[in-house]
Amino acid sequence: MTRRQFAQVTAGTVALGATTAVSAQQGPDYGGWFDGVANFDGTVDETGQDTVEITVGAEGNGGAFAFDPAAVRVSPGTEVVWTWTGNGGGHNVVSDGDGPLDSGGLVSEQGTTYSHTFESEGIYKYVCEPHKGLGMKGAVVVGAATGGSSGGGSTATETGGAEGESSGENATGSGGRTGSASGPVTALAAVIAMAFFSPLAFAALMRRKAKQTDRQR
Repeated sequence: MTRRQFAQVTAGTVALGATTAVSAQQGPDYGGWFDGVANFDGTVDETGQDTVEITVGAEGNGGAFAFDPAAVRVSPGTEVVWTWTGNGGGHNVVSDGDGPLDSGGLVSEQGTTYSHTFESEGIYKYVCEPHKGLGMKGAVVVGAATGGSSGGGSTATETGGAEGESSGENATGSGGRTGSASGPVTALAAVIAMAFFSPLAFAALMRRKAKQTDRQR
């Protein structure tokens, strides 16, 4: 292998490692939240939108027991609107744990809506209380959050039959993971370079000594 070929291989390895590391960071870590949720198929990117709609009572999990999309990423300041289909009986939208979402009692009327404007970055997990065990779970990822959850910091509004609440709480931490792709990739490139160039340097040194010996003769 020539030095040019080695440089090309090393550059490709570094680029691949950087791409893999960045991709891993971009995917939210839900901590097993969507295990057993039949309609979960990744996180839908709706960043940059002023308003995003989520269907309540969509088909999934053995009936009309799903939020669609189950997971969505939005920008801070986005209003998320949940709209009832009227199928699957009574549903509601309630945060898992100490979150800002609470649409109130169960609603089965088609066209009912409940909305919440997310201001703070984080991962906001929520459920339909009576159908949580069937897999009716959802999550709203706000901003660049990659893991953990946030407790609030935005204002909830509602229209229709679902009861809405206002929340003035501040976000209590995202628990997100941060990292850099440069550290491990740079170390890998250095190890490869040392392994390749050290024998070349030794060979060059031996050739130089041989030439010096020939001159002395």
